[in-house]
Amino acid sequence: MKNIILIILIASFAGFTSCDDFLKEDPKGLISDSYAKTEEGVESLVLSLYQRNRYLAERLVRFADCGTDLTTYATNGVGWPYEEAMIYNDPLLVSNRWNSQYWKYLYNALNIANTGVLYIQETSISNEKKKEKLISEAHAMRAFYLFMIVETWGPASHYAETPSQTVITEGYQPGIAKFYERILSDLEIAGKSLDTPKNTQFGRMNAGVVKALKMRVLMALAAYNEDILGQVGYTKQKCYEETVTLCNSIINDYGYKLLDRYASVFDVNNQINDEIIWSIQYSGDLKYNGMETNEDANHLHRYFIGWYNKSAKNTNENIDGLWSHSIVYGREFRCIMPTYYYLSCFNKYDKRRAESLQTVWCRIPDNWNNQPIYTDTLLIRALDPVTPGYIADYNAKGVIVDEITDLYDTVTGVPTINGRSCHHSLTKFLDPSRDEAKREEGFKDVILMRMGEVYLTLAEAYVRTNQLEKAAETITTLRKRALTDGHEDELKVTVSDMNMAFILEEGARELGCELNRWYMLKRSGMMIDWIKERNPDITLIKSHHIYRPIPQDALYEVTNLDVFKQNEGYN
Repeated sequence: MKNIILIILIASFAGFTSCDDFLKEDPKGLISDSYAKTEEGVESLVLSLYQRNRYLAERLVRFADCGTDLTTYATNGVGWPYEEAMIYNDPLLVSNRWNSQYWKYLYNALNIANTGVLYIQETSISNEKKKEKLISEAHAMRAFYLFMIVETWGPASHYAETPSQTVITEGYQPGIAKFYERILSDLEIAGKSLDTPKNTQFGRMNAGVVKALKMRVLMALAAYNEDILGQVGYTKQKCYEETVTLCNSIINDYGYKLLDRYASVFDVNNQINDEIIWSIQYSGDLKYNGMETNEDANHLHRYFIGWYNKSAKNTNENIDGLWSHSIVYGREFRCIMPTYYYLSCFNKYDKRRAESLQTVWCRIPDNWNNQPIYTDTLLIRALDPVTPGYIADYNAKGVIVDEITDLYDTVTGVPTINGRSCHHSLTKFLDPSRDEAKREEGFKDVILMRMGEVYLTLAEAYVRTNQLEKAAETITTLRKRALTDGHEDELKVTVSDMNMAFILEEGARELGCELNRWYMLKRSGMMIDWIKERNPDITLIKSHHIYRPIPQDALYEVTNLDVFKQNEGYN
């Protein structure tokens, strides 16, 4: 069962707390030092990190999906932290409370991981193999947090590899290379004793996750200059060559595979499947699912949902038979919407388009908690231009059609006023396992790494090393499940297609809005111009925005500002 880890760790985690100062961390909280250094205590400490990851998704949606080519702010995103993370207005970025929470979350988790690395070594554990596994888990989790920190805040990142139980006010910025040295060392340790995916609890660190994480790490490292690479003992070529080896091992050695149907990867009834490498787990039991604090619940199901009980042609009138919320179609929040560019990335014969974006809504009888009647369509929201005859035919059947031009200016790509409310819904995070339409706490797991990313990364590494034929073969394999019978040639790729622009666009089609887009664009070296050219709502982005700013409230706590500096470009 997917919740086996959650049930074990919730009780043991209750005392692990943190405060709001710069880096005021108490990794043990109310748990005594004597307990923390017992076999049960150190295992509880390691398990607590998985529970803390449930706080991660809420931050990632803002800083990995917002401010990219694929998403923009919907009506309710204006004035919220969504817009603040999207438009690159420096004062809003620096003072954004979610930037502050992201910083505090990652450093709190890092401190717990640092504590785990130290305490496991000092603790007597009955089974040596178990001890080695716990050590490997702690190192793997520390590598993950260090990686997220340095890729987000870059050279301004504070570095720590020893635990602290007191307020830290002295920042330490040794540079990017120091982070990568530790990350790669941790991953090497982690790779020695972890189980294969088939021999461990689903959602827990294993050999496959470590290789997938190292795949991301090496691709990100390759984006830095030769000086940084040299300090870490790498070259760009070595990063890419090792990535190719890692990707092929993940594909061939662990039983992972691409599912035959793209939508099946995100099916709430299929949360343990062969494509998922690592996911954040949530519980159907509200007692263990953020019901009391609402902080660690999964809310991703609501952010990408627009009005579907209204038409973009007439937002003053409700559509009879459709509701503002539903269990199946989602709880509308109108915060984040797809850009016109994102919609335009897909060929209409690419099955991933219809399996990522909702275009049809059917009658929900009596009340919003009921299931739709799938033979009774009430609203179509087109992805392509349609003819007047198409609209007239559907209108005669009582079906409203929102044209793409009702939602966007298709020349500039700017959403219309009504389009910012009546936008297409992203279906990847929909959670019909919720028990009522207005339920904000979601039960569905959040996928962090899956095989689609591995194939795409392998293709990118082949492009980077000029192995274009192998890159085309990899994309061809990835696209097999996206083919529409009779239209296979529409998705055919050739060697001449293989370049970084294609990789980024295929990344949009395969991995769009899966909590990693900003980081993928960042490592490409093309992020600034790429976003400027494809997201008309983003006009303020500049070269320094490849890093997020240290939050202002964190800087208020620092006592050595003579040497501890904000990222360049931010005032």
